[in-house]
Amino acid sequence: MKKALILHAYTNTPEGNWYPWLKVELEKRGYEVWVPQLPTMEGPKPDMEVMLRAIMERDWVDEETVVVGHSLGAVLTIRLAERVKFFQGIVLAGWDFDDLDPRDELFWPSKIDFQKVKSNVLRWIVPISDNDPYVSAYMTERMAERLGAKVIKMGQRGHFCTGDGVTEVPEILEWV
Repeated sequence: MKKALILHAYTNTPEGNWYPWLKVELEKRGYEVWVPQLPTMEGPKPDMEVMLRAIMERDWVDEETVVVGHSLGAVLTIRLAERVKFFQGIVLAGWDFDDLDPRDELFWPSKIDFQKVKSNVLRWIVPISDNDPYVSAYMTERMAERLGAKVIKMGQRGHFCTGDGVTEVPEILEWV
């Protein structure tokens, strides 16, 4: 069965942004969809290991799963790919620099092992907004290069948040 995992952004929930819309649309296309509430994602110090444990304990992600990550959920998607194989990663508003925000230091116990990430997940798509106030297009393009990802220039979508006027990302449905 086709499966999709949606990993939400920092200070967000599975009910925020465009996640509920995407869940419904993927289910219409025959996907089993999981949008977990990520533990510690709303706290002052998001803990990558706690989140990865919560995902991996369910033993739900497999080689047929598409993982869609947004913002810090995009970084979590890449970190998940260091540990498990899945079909495709789609990362919106992601980055791989470890010095952007001290709050995120628990996501950087080490540099990302891109060799492992690329051997575990062969298909990566990186949509890029040219007016993201937090993650520059340049930074996202460099991350995409390291992932060996297909880059999709999306124009002005801000940080892909409801506050930026983004309530749906219909292009994702074309990529899965």
